Amino acid sequence: MNLSNRRKAFYITISIVLSFFIWYYVSNSDQVNLTISDIPVEFLNEETSLADKGLMLLKGDDTTIDLELRMPRSLTYRFDTDKVRIIADLSTVNTSGAQSLRYTIAYPPRVASSDISVKSPAVQSFPVEIGELFRKQVEIRCKLEGNVADGYVAGTLQMLPEMLEVRGQQVDIMQVAYAQVTLNIENATSTIVELLDFELYDFNDQLIENRHIHPASDNIQVTLPVISVKNVPLIVNFEDAPGVRESSFHYTLEPDSVKLTGDASILATVDEIVLDTINLADISNSATFIYEIPIPEGLTNLNGSSSATLAISNIDVTTESFEVTRFEYENLNSDTEVQFVTTSISLMLRGAQRDLAALEADEICVIADLSEVGDARGNYTVPVTVVTDGNYDVGTVGEYKVVVHIGEPEE
Repeated sequence: MNLSNRRKAFYITISIVLSFFIWYYVSNSDQVNLTISDIPVEFLNEETSLADKGLMLLKGDDTTIDLELRMPRSLTYRFDTDKVRIIADLSTVNTSGAQSLRYTIAYPPRVASSDISVKSPAVQSFPVEIGELFRKQVEIRCKLEGNVADGYVAGTLQMLPEMLEVRGQQVDIMQVAYAQVTLNIENATSTIVELLDFELYDFNDQLIENRHIHPASDNIQVTLPVISVKNVPLIVNFEDAPGVRESSFHYTLEPDSVKLTGDASILATVDEIVLDTINLADISNSATFIYEIPIPEGLTNLNGSSSATLAISNIDVTTESFEVTRFEYENLNSDTEVQFVTTSISLMLRGAQRDLAALEADEICVIADLSEVGDARGNYTVPVTVVTDGNYDVGTVGEYKVVVHIGEPEE
C-alpha cells in the first residue's frame, strides 16, 4: 500500500514537469501578432544638420505610424508598447522638395530586435516635404511682475541670448516682431537668475501660435541684479572756538545726503560720509565750499551728483578792541620777583554781539605763562591767555605776548 502511494506521487510529479516543458515549448514557439497604432515620428538633426544646410521640414512633421509586429507569445507579457519609438534621421536629406524619408524602430529596453519581425508596413518610410529655411533675429522683451522689497533696487536686466533667432518659411517668420518673457520680482532681496520660456508676438502685440516657426533657443536666461539701497547723510564737522560757536552760523549743504546702492555687507558699514572739518574761527563773514563726494569702493551713487556745496554765513559773531591793564602770571618755578614791563595791551576779542556789548575792559585779565622761564633773570617775552570775569563767551583774535622782568628772589 505504501509503495503504491509513492508510485502515484512520482507519476504526478513527472506529469507536472512534463506539462511545464510542453507549455514552455508551445509558448516560445507559438508566434502572435501585436498591433501598435499612432506612434509619433521623432526627428533627429532637424535643428542641426538640416538647418545648417538651409533646409527645413515643411510637411510630415506630424506623421504617426501604425505597426503590426510578430513575436513569440511569451515576449508579449513583458513588451511595453509605450516604449516603442519611430525615429527618422534628417541628416540624410540634402535637397528641398517632396521625398520619402526612412525610419527605424526602437524597441523597449531588454527586447532583442531579432525576436521581432515587422509584418506591416512592408516599407519603413513616409512622405515629407522639405523647403528652404529662412532666419530672422528678433528682440527679446522682459515683462516684470511685482516690485523688489523695500530698501532694494533693481539693476540692469540682462538676457541671454540678447536676440532670438527664429527659423521657418519666410511667410511665417516675417510676422514675428518680438519674443517676450515674464519675470516675477515681487519682494526680491537678491539677484534673480532664471531660465524662462518665451512667447512670440506680432507687430500688433498679438500672440503668435505657429508650429512652423522654430526658435533657435528653447529658453531665455534672465538675470536681474537686486541690490541694497541706503540713504547716507553727508556730514561737515565744525570746530568751535572761544566766542565762536556753531549756533552763531547759518549753513546749508546741498545735497545733504546720497542714495547709495551696492553689496549689503558693504552698505551696512556706511552710516555717514564726512566731507570736511571746518574751524569756525576761520569764517569771518560768509564762505562757500565745494566737495567731491567720496563714494566707498564697491558702492554706487544713485543721486547723479558727484559733488556737494556748503554755504555758510556768520550771523552773530563780531569783534571789538579792548585796552586791558590787568595782568597776572602763572606757572612760576621759583620764588623770584616778577614785574610786568608791559602795563597796557590792546586786545581784539571775538564773540557774540550780546557778550561783547556787555563786557567791560576792567573785567578782562591777561595771564602770562612763565613755565618756560625757569630760574632765569632779566626781561622775557612770554605768551598770555585772556580770561574774563563773569560768564562771557569770548576769545582773542590772534595770539598775544607781554614782556615781564624776572628779578631777585623775594626775602
